Amino acid sequence: MEMNKVLTDLHKKRFEWAFQAKKEFLDQFVRLDVEKIDRLHRQQEDSFCTDVKLLPFQSLTNCFKVAEGDRKQEHVESEKELKMLEHFISEKKAQMEQKLNFFHMKNREFSSKIKNYTDFLHDIESIIQEMEHTDKESIVKNYVKYDVKQKKASILNGHAEQLQISIKNKIENQLTEIRERADRLDLLQDSLLRLPKQDPIPKIQQKIDSYWFTSRYDKSFNQLLLNGTKWVEQIYQSFKVILMPLINEALMLRNQLLYEVESLNRMKEENIAKLQMDLTKIEIERDYLRKEQVKMNEMWEKDLQHANQLQGYFMKHWLLYKEELQRQFLSENPEERWAAFQYLKLLQQDGENIIESMNI
Repeated sequence: MEMNKVLTDLHKKRFEWAFQAKKEFLDQFVRLDVEKIDRLHRQQEDSFCTDVKLLPFQSLTNCFKVAEGDRKQEHVESEKELKMLEHFISEKKAQMEQKLNFFHMKNREFSSKIKNYTDFLHDIESIIQEMEHTDKESIVKNYVKYDVKQKKASILNGHAEQLQISIKNKIENQLTEIRERADRLDLLQDSLLRLPKQDPIPKIQQKIDSYWFTSRYDKSFNQLLLNGTKWVEQIYQSFKVILMPLINEALMLRNQLLYEVESLNRMKEENIAKLQMDLTKIEIERDYLRKEQVKMNEMWEKDLQHANQLQGYFMKHWLLYKEELQRQFLSENPEERWAAFQYLKLLQQDGENIIESMNI
């Protein structure tokens, strides 16, 4: 009865060492799907393995091959995903560059138009300031000369005529330039940029052209000087009146452009920020995938090195079981010694069959 129990225990433990070796071996893989080993190679084992005792262990010889294949497949898929992400990154960068070029182009257009309006306004305001700050009486005196040697009404009237012609020509020349610039800037219509009709400076009216008395000459001269000054003030005021709507329209259009520039810059910031956020997200995903790829390669390297150590695990557990049987062989119980001797012989045979079949 005792002998049967010993034999039963030893029989149950006959291949336990090999199963323990298999478990420890498979547990050490860090990347390989160990369940795949039995699934993928069961049919091959059924076809090629004639020893039923080897069936649970034969598939282990395929670990290296499966690990190498899975590693290559994983690398191909990873590289494909990386290539796709790099393509997305290039696309986003191209979109950003295209958007920036568009916004830079629009900014240059707006800046050029704003500068044109600013320069135009500056020149108009300079004309107005010049008219406002000019001493009108001094302008009149440059033309209406006091000359006691030629005290004639016709001469004074001629001076007044020259004054009017000169002032009108200067203003008309300025208006011509202003109309041309206003037309280029799509401002007021040409018909609105014309001086209104204005009464001329009243002529000195007297029957005798020459002045016999200096007092009368002085009176006429001073009156003409006063009328000429008023006339210059009136024509300058008329000029200013027709320029003001032009200034207001130019200001309005320039302010509208400035508002459009602000809107454009906000749109630029929003667009670029969104593209940058998308780009950053993809780059983070790519960088993470690269790190994972390096990490996975290291894990696969460990698995491939581990797969080459298959025989070592079975040798280790074969020796441990052999030491156990040898201790049992030293037992004082003759039945245990006999059983241990028999299973030592079987262990030698099983070890040769199993371990040699794993020569990869």
